[in-house]
Amino acid sequence: MLLVSDSTRELSVAELDMLLHVMRSHPNVVVVQSKTDLVADWRTVAERNRQHLAEAGVPATLIPVSATLRLRAAQADDRALNAESGFPALIARLQRDLAGKGDHLARAAVQTVARTVVEQLAAPLRAELATQEAEEQSGPISRLHAAQREVDELRRCSTRWQNTLTDEITDLLSDIEHDLRDRTREILRTVDEAFDTADPLVAWDTFEDWLTRSLVEAAQANHEWLIQRCDWIARRVAANFDRYGYDVLPPWSMTMPDDIGDRLPELHRPTIDRFTTGQKLFTGMKGSYGGMLMFGLATTLAGMPMINPVSVGIGALFGGKSIRDESKQLLRRRQATVKAAIQRHVDDFFVRTIRDCRDAARQVQRMLRDHFTGLTEELQEAIVQSFRSAKQEADTDASLRDQRQREIRLKMTRLAAVYEQAQQLSGASAAPLLLEPQA
Repeated sequence: MLLVSDSTRELSVAELDMLLHVMRSHPNVVVVQSKTDLVADWRTVAERNRQHLAEAGVPATLIPVSATLRLRAAQADDRALNAESGFPALIARLQRDLAGKGDHLARAAVQTVARTVVEQLAAPLRAELATQEAEEQSGPISRLHAAQREVDELRRCSTRWQNTLTDEITDLLSDIEHDLRDRTREILRTVDEAFDTADPLVAWDTFEDWLTRSLVEAAQANHEWLIQRCDWIARRVAANFDRYGYDVLPPWSMTMPDDIGDRLPELHRPTIDRFTTGQKLFTGMKGSYGGMLMFGLATTLAGMPMINPVSVGIGALFGGKSIRDESKQLLRRRQATVKAAIQRHVDDFFVRTIRDCRDAARQVQRMLRDHFTGLTEELQEAIVQSFRSAKQEADTDASLRDQRQREIRLKMTRLAAVYEQAQQLSGASAAPLLLEPQA
């Protein structure tokens, strides 16, 4: 095959690519560089073209020629001009190729056919091998790795929600106790302020109704906050399962107890000392007797009898003061007795109410624990089943893929041997990189 390119320019990239393609089916190629008579530095162009052919790996001979010089030499019968035209070298090459055409053509044909067939057979094998290697990263193996990651993530999720539930319930119990303690202290401060001036004999009935109402309101507020916190804790724990894409809140709702007022301890009226008329008379007589005796003795020194209008008046004043002092002392004792009784009652209320709150919180904790434990077991069973299926599929696929890859490599090794034998017919070197399978 002859490729003609004039001397006005060097071989282009398109021409070199075409030569590489032609060489696959026509190994005997000659490049004819024409119009040397039109270009003064055609020898430089020829030398550069030979360099381009060598760099591109094209084993083609380049022969410069001039048709114009050939025609003039024929007209003038000028042998020197004919030799300068380059056609004698071209004709000699064609005659030499024609002389050895039988043997050379047979070898070239065998080599070309063998190379073409081997490459056509090897191409789908290489493509299949590359596809299997790609599927190894995105097929059953990738699903196995994804299932393993899901198992690990569920294990971490289980640890997270258990820690969250334990921590939040612990904080809840502490906060509920502090809240109820603060409410009862406020009630006791109000009691102290009220009974610093009020008389329990007069204000007890009104105060008892207020105390009962205040304790019930404190218990209701405390329970309401408990309900809100429990609901918030349930949502906080459920947030650990958001990645699984469905509602995991437990199917229950905590409500306020209807008998919260009946759960309060009974308030017993404390024993309050009364200042009876007899006690007042007796206290007054003691005070008046002392005063009358003291001032009566003083007036006897003045020559007056012990019992006189002055001593009697002073005795009356002392008796009234004794009655008033005793009355105040009894009032303070009654107030102290009532405060102590209310303190004990509020303490009993606190102990009983906080126990109920703790029991409710523990019940919620067990309920949430059982619910989310069951949910975790369901997810774990589904994920483990998926993991087992993925592992079985990956093992089966890996076994089939390894067997098929061994078959492909064996076939490509045989094709490479055939290709090398075909190349040896013409003394050319084999191209193992095109045919040998990738490891």
